[in-house]
Amino acid sequence: MRKLKAEIIDKLIAARVTGAEIDFVIWLSHYQNEEGLVRGVYYRDAASELRMSYQTFYNVKRSLEEKGVIAVEKDERYHGDWDIRIVGNDFSGEGLAPGKPAHNYLSTGNDVFYSREFYELKANEKLMTMLYIKIAAAGSPSYHIGTGKFFDKYTRLFGVGKRTLQNYLTGIKRFFAVGVKDREYWINPLRRKTGKGCASTDKAERAKQVARGLCRRFKLEEAQKAYQDLKELVEQYTYQVGRAADLELVLTEAVGRVLAVINGSVRPEKWRRRKISGRHVHKVMRECLPESVLL
Repeated sequence: MRKLKAEIIDKLIAARVTGAEIDFVIWLSHYQNEEGLVRGVYYRDAASELRMSYQTFYNVKRSLEEKGVIAVEKDERYHGDWDIRIVGNDFSGEGLAPGKPAHNYLSTGNDVFYSREFYELKANEKLMTMLYIKIAAAGSPSYHIGTGKFFDKYTRLFGVGKRTLQNYLTGIKRFFAVGVKDREYWINPLRRKTGKGCASTDKAERAKQVARGLCRRFKLEEAQKAYQDLKELVEQYTYQVGRAADLELVLTEAVGRVLAVINGSVRPEKWRRRKISGRHVHKVMRECLPESVLL
């Protein structure tokens, strides 16, 4: 579910977020479920993938929470990770009501958001890039606006002067063709080679986060094999389960039951053996799923 609602971008602009805060929100969006929730966010994973220090991670997490962009919950059973929700980025009801229009959103699966060039931009350049990619995806690839109106609108929106705004336009030329014709700015997305973003899928990205979170939270042995087994189960059942159940919670329940059986106790503090079988987890998982999913 690599999406950010238009309102989230507006909130980021209004909150005067930093570049690192934008990066973190996009990172979360790559792994979120339909409700905008990412379970088991681990500081080492985030810091490594975003190339930020551990302290920067903690500063960003705290700042975004204070600004109301994210909501953070800590489960005391697990050390070093959090469940983090992008506030207001809930897509779970989309398409359920007849005639209800789809949300106006930015696809963060766009290859731009896996590019180091994007992460090198200044904060407001990133926000401009997000705005214009969203506009282009909505069916207006050639964004044009009178030069006077452009400066009036965006100097007020970003709280900067005209010269700074011109510098932003120079910065986003990595991703857009920017020109002036008949006293109008024309901004068009550049064609880019397909990269990591386009090559991956929402299902694959989500499966990666769920699997590594379960491996860490249950302290599973032979972690790489366990990770691969769990990742394959998420990918296999994501579309089959759909909204009938929370697949991540079902897998969590299944892994817990398997460990309880092989250790002869339902109390995690007594678990000494933590090597799981993918086939065993699969069997127990199916016992946890609604019958409607298995038909």
